[in-house]
Amino acid sequence: MADNVFEEQFDKISAAAKEASEKVHSSGQQARAQVETDVSRARDRASQAADHLKDRAENAHDKASEHWQELTDKWRAHVAKIRNDLQKKKAQHEAKEMKSYAEMAEGYAFEAIDFAQAAIYEAEYAVLEAISARAASDATAV
Repeated sequence: MADNVFEEQFDKISAAAKEASEKVHSSGQQARAQVETDVSRARDRASQAADHLKDRAENAHDKASEHWQELTDKWRAHVAKIRNDLQKKKAQHEAKEMKSYAEMAEGYAFEAIDFAQAAIYEAEYAVLEAISARAASDATAV
């Protein structure tokens, strides 16, 4: 039973990554206004996901959740600082400043991709570890 739940949850990662990949690929052919709309939607989705993580961690009462809460808090603070810095740069319209903003945004994008890849591998490990632990528990209960 739990294996199916894990499979369903893990499949959501692939679906979200595929949707995001399609948006990124199509952005090159879109007008700037449409890309800006997509940016706003992506930012809102990312904020909602971060809020969901925070809520989950706050509602859990074990040591592992405390560690996730700490990580979530640090991640949210990091994202808030980066977004604030990006918005400050974006607000400056001089060509030199926009180049700096673009470089900063690109760096942040690469860091976020690396973080996401690491999180996927960690999720894979956690799911397989949970399945293994449940199998061991079931075997000793017999």
